[in-house]
Amino acid sequence: MSLPTMHGTARLIDDPELRFGAGSGKAVVRVRLAFNSRKKDKATNEWVDGDTFFIDGKAFDQAAEHIAESLTRGMEVVVSGRLRTEKWETGQGEKRSASALLIDSIGPSLARATAVVTKAPSSSGGQGQGREEFQRARSQQGAASADDPWASGAPASSAPAGGWGGGAQGGGYAEEPPF
Repeated sequence: MSLPTMHGTARLIDDPELRFGAGSGKAVVRVRLAFNSRKKDKATNEWVDGDTFFIDGKAFDQAAEHIAESLTRGMEVVVSGRLRTEKWETGQGEKRSASALLIDSIGPSLARATAVVTKAPSSSGGQGQGREEFQRARSQQGAASADDPWASGAPASSAPAGGWGGGAQGGGYAEEPPF
């Protein structure tokens, strides 16, 4: 039997939270997502928000690092993954559970935005960069994109701050698309 899958368009409630495992140094990211249904009321010709479904998404290793580098609060994303129930016990001994989404794929929605995709360098063993390398790459990204208005903290027009690409200028590769 397999876990149920979920595919849809959501909005990031907060910036992704990247952490590294104490012993393994393995990257894990938490992404808070909101899915909602908007419908146009034909009588008033206005958009009306319907029900909203909130869920925490998680991704690991290199995908976690890519998500933390590329996505920011407020972005509309297309996401797919597997639903599971996480269980834990509080400090007072109470048992709790919540649904979570194990993210298989996530990226910006291009319905009302554009994106610049940067091919990520391959890492040895698929273990990601590790905390120090990630922080060094993140600070270099900020320095390399200082002249890029999309990389600044100030939003331009209706686009969210931080841009969509998450990479340095130049894109990382120049070959034509494979299609």
